[in-house]
Amino acid sequence: MVWLILVYNLDGGKMAITKTKFINYSRCPRYVALDDLKKEKLDSMISIDKYKKEEEFEHIAELLSGMFDDEGNDLIDVKNEHLETMMPYYNKVEILAGELASKYFSGNFKFSKSTYNQESFDAVIDNIRYLCYVDIYNENNDGINIIEVKATTTKKYLNLGSKEQSIFLKDEKGIYRLIEDLGYDIEDYMPVKVYERNKAKLFDRFTSCGHYIYDIAVQRFIIENDMKSHGDKRNVRYYLAVLNSNYVFDGKYKDGEAIYDTINGEDIIAYIDVTSITRDLMDKIYLDSQKIKRYIDDLSGSRVALGEYCEYKKTVKCKFCKLCFDVLPKEHSILCYMNNNFGFKDGNTKYDVFDLINDGKVSMLDIPSSMLNREKNRIQRECVVSGEPYINKNKIKGGLKMIRYPLYHLDFETFPCPLPRYKGERPYSQSVFQFSLHIERKEGVCDLEKDHYGYLAADHLDHRLELVKLMCELIPDDGMVLVYNDSFEKTRLKELAYIFPEYKEKLLKIRDNVFDLMNIVKTNSSLYERLGYSKEEARMFNYYHPDMDGSFSIKKVLPLFSNLTYKGMEVGNGVEAMVTYASFPKLLPFDYKHKYTKLTEYCRQDTYAMFAVLDGLRKSVK
Repeated sequence: MVWLILVYNLDGGKMAITKTKFINYSRCPRYVALDDLKKEKLDSMISIDKYKKEEEFEHIAELLSGMFDDEGNDLIDVKNEHLETMMPYYNKVEILAGELASKYFSGNFKFSKSTYNQESFDAVIDNIRYLCYVDIYNENNDGINIIEVKATTTKKYLNLGSKEQSIFLKDEKGIYRLIEDLGYDIEDYMPVKVYERNKAKLFDRFTSCGHYIYDIAVQRFIIENDMKSHGDKRNVRYYLAVLNSNYVFDGKYKDGEAIYDTINGEDIIAYIDVTSITRDLMDKIYLDSQKIKRYIDDLSGSRVALGEYCEYKKTVKCKFCKLCFDVLPKEHSILCYMNNNFGFKDGNTKYDVFDLINDGKVSMLDIPSSMLNREKNRIQRECVVSGEPYINKNKIKGGLKMIRYPLYHLDFETFPCPLPRYKGERPYSQSVFQFSLHIERKEGVCDLEKDHYGYLAADHLDHRLELVKLMCELIPDDGMVLVYNDSFEKTRLKELAYIFPEYKEKLLKIRDNVFDLMNIVKTNSSLYERLGYSKEEARMFNYYHPDMDGSFSIKKVLPLFSNLTYKGMEVGNGVEAMVTYASFPKLLPFDYKHKYTKLTEYCRQDTYAMFAVLDGLRKSVK
């Protein structure tokens, strides 16, 4: 049986706009025109399959927004077949949220990982039909609960508030609600100004937490108009179901599947009441619907001003960014200025970076030196003009003096799974599955293959103990460990130390001996102040080359000191490494062996790249 959502022909025709399309169409008028929307199609049909495809793209973006990529890679541009490996995790989160809902809510439930079996709502507003499906639909004696499942965590919501207290508290059922919705006096928990400032972030669709609120507010807009058209006056409450960042998995499995029991009073899923928040957004959503109607009536593909709504650097960015941002040069664009998000000043007048782009100032050299009120930006501009690098030889020499040998170049590869896979992990834990180690026994002496050691998990079973044991055998207690951007490796070492107490002392010693190569390339204010530099000089970067284009990623720095390159590598960045590992269980033996080798080569390249950069820095200051 084929299920179709019919689009009726009233007053000249109308179309169906899904929740996902609503969110994207409200960005700007150009999106609507570029989305292959033709007026002659306004009386066409939309199938459930098409709806599901639209929503799955958003699900993938949600998953990736819970992960991070410190190399500046475009997560959305990773091939779709790789991203498909992430969908089972999202589906599992949805099922867990549905199964746990009965613990927090009474009545009857309707939920399914298949959109076919979900409750749907549609409403006709100003001759346009809007359509949405509900992840978890709950009917009880008090009315209806709409529960939207998101593959994010409670952390971004519980971090709103003062240092001591979130603006959200649990009620007697264990559901998170705003302090004011619980009837409590805000001043008993934090100053009202602090509360209101943090609450305001929920109403900004371009913040990490406001993105999900806007999503469910659009859903509420459609549901309320549907119910109103049918005279349904039942009370409806709205909730987000998200992963509980406080949940620590105890490692319990059954038939190879992780069992997420309640542990220390914490469930894997937490529920957040957003009824009052979405209510206060209804006027905004209505105005956005009117804006969408104007865009559809006009259907102009002309260029529009770039802005925050493009979400250019986010996983949920507009899919037409490449087309609209082609006004920027491939090299030395205005967006290469460090801290450009803070804007630029000309006297007392401040200019937003997008306003400048829209005014035709698209390259670094389009911005006069007088508008560069940050010293680092002035240096960047001078480097572009001269074509020569900026180098503070004294600071680099000072940093190099802190290096001692033998030196252990270390790098981890991790899989930030939405659901904890192994004992001691939380949702989105950066689960270590690989390490690479190059030992530079004497200054400048290190061979790509002979001095390389490493470990890569052969499958998705828990191999962390094997990995930890080998790493601890290779790195002595007093060995200096070199990494690039140390916060990542230090956090992983600390996590592993508490998961494996028998190696705790050793792992924490390794952590204490970590030195960040970025301290020498970029800077470390506290380190250089201890070495006797002024605060101003300590804050300034040590090295900058015009080819870096504002990025201190090792992939940008490496070509400046070496002939090594990641170009042409089958696994060439952290995202590709992650999805390659994720695909292991699905690969045939020949493909598995090939991918295993390529992943090993990639991680080996990461640690040898550190040796190459360090060696290049040494030679540059001789």
